[in-house]
Amino acid sequence: MSYSKMSFDFIRRNFLRSMGVMLIPTVLLGILLQPMNIVEIIVSIGKKEETYHSFIDIYRKINGYTGAWRFSFIVITIVLSIIFLSLLSGFIRQKMRYGLDSRGKWSMIGSHLNDNFVPVLKYLLLLFLSLEVLAVLLSTFLYTTIKIFDNALPMCLILSFLFLLIELLFLAMSLLTVPNMTMKGFGLFKAFGHSVYSLNSKIIRVFFSIIWVAALMCLPIVILIIFPFKGASILLALFSFLFYWTLASYIGVLVYVVYFDVEELEREDLKL
Repeated sequence: MSYSKMSFDFIRRNFLRSMGVMLIPTVLLGILLQPMNIVEIIVSIGKKEETYHSFIDIYRKINGYTGAWRFSFIVITIVLSIIFLSLLSGFIRQKMRYGLDSRGKWSMIGSHLNDNFVPVLKYLLLLFLSLEVLAVLLSTFLYTTIKIFDNALPMCLILSFLFLLIELLFLAMSLLTVPNMTMKGFGLFKAFGHSVYSLNSKIIRVFFSIIWVAALMCLPIVILIIFPFKGASILLALFSFLFYWTLASYIGVLVYVVYFDVEELEREDLKL
């Protein structure tokens, strides 16, 4: 059975605990951050609008950092996302490992946060750092390409697609970092290294389990950016929310589906 099928099967049986947990932070992310800003840059380059006059213009657009207040709200939303991802991680681990459901047990919220907050925080900081490095490199290459070539569109498309694949590959390789910290007690870098090592033979399978869902959720956003119309901004915010909501919930489940398979652990939730 594919990892995607197992993940969506878990979500179907535990919808409120898997997707419901991530509703609040992903609504805020959908309002604040458009996940496909790079497409707007590509469209502008294709139309030769000369919107982006410097490396900083491109970098800020990729990250969505368009002002101090907006940046502050983004930071607050990311903190909320870490809290809710910690709860999601705790619930999924408990459900798969013991077959238990913490429904109605408010004390388990504190337990999930205590066990998962620091590992999730460390991992997201690592992920954020990798994304920032890629954003700096992509911004540099795009700006250089715009300055060198009269028709920069083909090269910018190739660069953007290549960096997107690198981003998703890093996510796939590091997928088991959090469970390696929460279930094995590893530190961040040892957990990351063990994730890369243990996924060596399954990385293509894991990579495609992520990329097809991400591509599917990106499609309506890309269409709205390329073919804008009056009122499209509202739909864009809606689809951005659905992108973050689906992907965060799906990957949160996928992490433990893959972990239990790689470690050859018996899943107690499947016996219920």
